[in-house]
Amino acid sequence: MIKFNLYNVVNKETGDKAKVSYHISNRVDGRECVTLYEKEYSRNLSKVFAGQATNNSDSMTDYFESTKMVFFTDHPLYEQALAAAKRWEAKWKARRAA
Repeated sequence: MIKFNLYNVVNKETGDKAKVSYHISNRVDGRECVTLYEKEYSRNLSKVFAGQATNNSDSMTDYFESTKMVFFTDHPLYEQALAAAKRWEAKWKARRAA
């Protein structure tokens, strides 16, 4: 079971945890998605999602490519990821307004 917290995701079965930022967007092909970007270089996001997260870099500390997990509307965890992303965006907007 995956728990989507405001600043991290946790795999409740394994105890693995990754700090993330959430982004709601549409792909170039028009598909809606939620993307989680790992905020550290630990590659824990791949552990949380059992190797499903991707990182197309050949360097552990690549500034331009971080480990990410993309949830499309047909993914079973999409609704949970979307709800967490909306909470994250609301918190971010509130901080920017203050």
